[in-house]
Amino acid sequence: MKFAADPGLMFQELPFMARFAAAKAAGFDGIALSAPYDQPAQEMRDQMVMNGLACAAITGPPPNYTGGAPGHPATPGAEDRFARDFRRMLRYAEVLKPAVIVLEVGPGDPETLTRNLARACDAAPKWRLAIGPRAGWALADYPATEAVIAAVAAPNLGLLFDTAEAQVLTGDALGAWAQHGAGAALVQVAQSPGRDDPGAGAIDFPALFAAMAGYKGWVAAAYTPRLTTQAGLGWLPR
Repeated sequence: MKFAADPGLMFQELPFMARFAAAKAAGFDGIALSAPYDQPAQEMRDQMVMNGLACAAITGPPPNYTGGAPGHPATPGAEDRFARDFRRMLRYAEVLKPAVIVLEVGPGDPETLTRNLARACDAAPKWRLAIGPRAGWALADYPATEAVIAAVAAPNLGLLFDTAEAQVLTGDALGAWAQHGAGAALVQVAQSPGRDDPGAGAIDFPALFAAMAGYKGWVAAAYTPRLTTQAGLGWLPR
């Protein structure tokens, strides 16, 4: 497994561009950018190259700086907004070169989502896309998410497996991985329920990592540290 840090959430005691070197020094091999749109894409890419880090993932849609809603792919009537925001994401992807582009599904319905994802996968065949369930969104469980992925039937669409969300949705993140992990394009780790360090808590991370032994993709740290980032890195396999 390959581990990536999110500099938007971690190492916040440092200036943003200094967090890339800190991630490398802490033992991470990559960077996952949940909110890259407020920073110059080329500067972030330069920091990754200088520190020998890969871009594991970026997440969208980008924020709507005019105050409107962002273009979530599941929202009926927002097809044009989603298409525009997806093109904005691809401009960042061309610079940052992520292994996976995470699309936040948002509110709406599976039918709208399926249509928009099919267009997105067709428009961006060289990029690996991932979606995942979240309570209150159009996809509220793993079977519904897998049904949409199957309906789109695109080779570049896979599952986002977020450990904290899996624990909330199923009550058993380890069991959810056993059932659904085979389709994962990206794993995000955070403890439940606080989305903080993957240490003590509801999820047994040593057992989960052991169960993930055959997974070859990126594991992105997607949490806000309880104290400092360095103090909470005991979970990170060395």
